[in-house]
Amino acid sequence: MTTLRVYDLNQHVLALDLKDLLRLLAPRSLQGRWVVSTVKSSTSGHEWFEATGEGGEQLERLAQDDVQLSGFDLAALAEKTLQVIWGEFVGLEPTRSDKRWVIIRAVDSTFYEIDSDDEAVLNKISSTYKDVRTAEAPIESWPLVSDE
Repeated sequence: MTTLRVYDLNQHVLALDLKDLLRLLAPRSLQGRWVVSTVKSSTSGHEWFEATGEGGEQLERLAQDDVQLSGFDLAALAEKTLQVIWGEFVGLEPTRSDKRWVIIRAVDSTFYEIDSDDEAVLNKISSTYKDVRTAEAPIESWPLVSDE
């Protein structure tokens, strides 16, 4: 899979969110199923999902159990979400629920990461956003930062 990271800012704030990406990838994003999950830490036992707003609270509960939901349901929750700070959303093929077509990760309000082999997805991301960088590999863990 190719991994793209979107860093676009608007007044020092990330200029996109989950709802924007789901709209961009419609109608396919609405037709498939999605798994909502946490972003894992490199430290065993630590993982994150954080989102704000009414929809964000619901997504946070779903992420704790890797819940699968329809694209329409995810889009509805995303519309009620102010910001996804941490989270992973795995898009499954509409016709084959065992095959991933895209993975969207919110990473610490710093960037969105999109993994896909689908050229249409990669082209839409690259042509829509200004600060898009290709990553060598997706983030599969995040270093745990201690407050001590």
